[in-house]
Amino acid sequence: MAKIKQNSYVLFYFNHSKKWLVKISKKDSLHTHIGVIKHADAIGKEYGSRLVTNKDKYVYLIEPTMYDYVMKIQHGTQIVYP
Repeated sequence: MAKIKQNSYVLFYFNHSKKWLVKISKKDSLHTHIGVIKHADAIGKEYGSRLVTNKDKYVYLIEPTMYDYVMKIQHGTQIVYP
């Protein structure tokens, strides 16, 4: 498996309804209801590994697919004309 580097995208997977697509930055962290996930902890790990939050919950580091990018990235509104 590939290792996670600075500025790469990672899907933090907690369960089927709680997933976060983030761009890894050494100084950033993700604050969620399951705890804080520090991006620096993910750098150097392989995709498929898991991290522990400060609330002792496990989050898996998944390599995002094209579907994940399309569904999780923020979209602007689209005007549809009849």
